[in-house]
Amino acid sequence: MFETLAMDFLRSTAGWFAFTFFSYGALAGGAYWLLWVRGRERFRHKRIAADRRRKPRPWDEFWLSVLLFAMFALMLGAIRVLTELGWTAMYDDVATYGWGYFGLSIAIIAVVHDTYYYWAHRFMHSKLLFRRVHRVHHQFTNPTPFASYAFHPLEGVIELAIIGALLLAMPIHPWALALYFFGLTVLNVVSHLGYEFYPAWISRWFITSTHHNLHHSRFHGHYMLYFNVWDRLMGTNHADYHAICENLAQATPVPEARAAAI
Repeated sequence: MFETLAMDFLRSTAGWFAFTFFSYGALAGGAYWLLWVRGRERFRHKRIAADRRRKPRPWDEFWLSVLLFAMFALMLGAIRVLTELGWTAMYDDVATYGWGYFGLSIAIIAVVHDTYYYWAHRFMHSKLLFRRVHRVHHQFTNPTPFASYAFHPLEGVIELAIIGALLLAMPIHPWALALYFFGLTVLNVVSHLGYEFYPAWISRWFITSTHHNLHHSRFHGHYMLYFNVWDRLMGTNHADYHAICENLAQATPVPEARAAAI
């Protein structure tokens, strides 16, 4: 039995690492190439941080993110073993609860994770943890899409704790978790895009690239993950946030000749 569980752990760990790594690589890498390389001049008017002193560090962001994927995969490998032992509510047959619950479980994870993230993120900005832990993520003051998962390992543990708790507490299908992670990665890449393409009204209800970019550059406020709810309720949005979004939404392309001279 031990050998079977060991193989389940290794297969699950390797599978989840491959899935998270390649999802991140394709989404973050594609966004970086399209905007930071190929579209650098074309989308200059949508660039959030124009300060050239804030140097991007994509490779450092990349390797920290890979470390988080390894930690996430190890956690899911361990949970797979616990599932085989009957200690979790995870299930493999969609028909057990139906497609309706399958979709509902993803929504529940998103809402719970969003609320947890706000308060955990604020905790990361406490004197106890910011300089020792969360500052690692904030060293990227001009984040690129590769910064999506670039955290200190301890912060990674705190970030992943709620996912592990949910997997132990409620029935979740592995594919529901995979779809949730993929959606999370898409939104994390958007948050760290460095460019703003959303219409201004989105900023009142959902997180935008500008929302999180201001968090990186100003080191406080804007703690949400998906919905701009807790930031609004707790007064942690920056006063000029919506104005910045409106300016970027109204910005027009810079003529190529002028762009080359900037």
